Amino acid sequence: MPESSSSSSEHDSSPADYLSKIPLGSRSTGPDDHTAATDWTPAHAPNKRSGGRLQTPQVLILGFALLILIGTLLLKLPAASATGQSIGWMDAFFTATSAITVTGLAVLTTATDFTRFGQSIVLVLLQVGGVGFVAFSVLLMRLIGRRVTLNERFIIQQSLGAERASGVGRLALYVLAVTVSVEGIGALLLWLRWRTTIPDGEALWLAIFHAISSYCNAGFDLFSGTDRGYLFGYGSDLFSLFILGSLILLGGFGITVLYDISSYRRDRMLALNTRITLVLTLVLTLVGTGLMLFDGSIHTEVLQQLPWYEKIGVSAFTIVSARTAGVTIIPLEKLSEATQAIIMIWMFIGGAPASMAGGVTTSVVGVLLVSVIATAKGRSAAVAFDRTVPTETITKAVAIMTVSTLLVTTITLALALMGEGQIFAEGFEVVSAFSNTGYSLNFTSSLDNWGRFLIAFTMFWGRLGPLTIVVALAQSEQPLLIHHPEEPVILG
Repeated sequence: MPESSSSSSEHDSSPADYLSKIPLGSRSTGPDDHTAATDWTPAHAPNKRSGGRLQTPQVLILGFALLILIGTLLLKLPAASATGQSIGWMDAFFTATSAITVTGLAVLTTATDFTRFGQSIVLVLLQVGGVGFVAFSVLLMRLIGRRVTLNERFIIQQSLGAERASGVGRLALYVLAVTVSVEGIGALLLWLRWRTTIPDGEALWLAIFHAISSYCNAGFDLFSGTDRGYLFGYGSDLFSLFILGSLILLGGFGITVLYDISSYRRDRMLALNTRITLVLTLVLTLVGTGLMLFDGSIHTEVLQQLPWYEKIGVSAFTIVSARTAGVTIIPLEKLSEATQAIIMIWMFIGGAPASMAGGVTTSVVGVLLVSVIATAKGRSAAVAFDRTVPTETITKAVAIMTVSTLLVTTITLALALMGEGQIFAEGFEVVSAFSNTGYSLNFTSSLDNWGRFLIAFTMFWGRLGPLTIVVALAQSEQPLLIHHPEEPVILG
């Protein structure tokens, strides 16, 4: 397709028009939509590199690596350190990686070890990492009057999880607009609440920082390590927890799910991906909260002085935050290992794909559950909400789950062989890093440089996604000219 045609389509279509044409599982596409999807899908683009250009996954990897390098250099500046002296290279690298991957694991205390300048660097890094540097690149290109090329649209498509490359420039700007709007409203509500006990200027900075950190599912905070306690004394305040929890959920849903929900009143239908995300989010929240309340330490030690309704609120927020946000309001190390294991499983599952959240995603878990149920019932196809899940989707889900499990297991065993600590605490920290959550049992800060590098690598891998890195490292797929006969393998 000529470049001029694609550019015209880029300027003529609105974000709402584009999103409404995305094949989201339950949406039916007409002939025109099918043709557009065929024309613009990267799978139909030439596999061979032309002129030595990097492929899409490699651009994403190098882009995030460059941002980590820039963040490391900025955090090394003496002006970023509360002591006025530069922090160590590994500390700067680890903090920058954690911020760009919106994880929240820290080896330094953000509130006390960094100046306002250093905290601002962390905030910018997690905002760019949460929304995606690709979306910010689109904004920059628009500001300087430069058009988005066809190859760049493919990169944006993969970064935002879109089905087609046409119109993704406007979609990227739409994502930025929604992000700023949601974070602005959240910051305003938090400021109005916190200014009653905190000076206006400081309350505003704290509200902005935590609104952005929560929506980006980052987990960085400015209350840990201070004498004000968790959330400046609002750790059990239901209003503050509701605002922060809502920001976490909205960021964990992603733009496609949010738009699908907002357009439900008009077309009276939801995509299969949206239905799976909403159902699993509700089930995981209710089940997780209920299981946490069964933990005896909640009632005898951790939340002993709180009334029952605040215990429920704190437990629910902890479970919501466990799905890749990591905003900590209770000492996790005081919980029982059973509750810690529940939180670890919830972290591994994560949020929706193409969102601020990490983990293997609810879509992967949902698809695998549907496939297992279909197999157990002897059905030839996996069906959910009257929609058949394609075999290709199931195969990808199996690949993501397998690669993710192998990564977490390998890194955990590597830390165990290094004798860094107890294997449960190591596994908890690795899962937190992989899912970009940031929950910690106070284990990361005790690691040596090699252990911190392994955790940083896990955060990097978890943010970009297992399949992205696998595709980037793999050779271009060649068409099979020979088809071998099938033969079943005994399973169980």
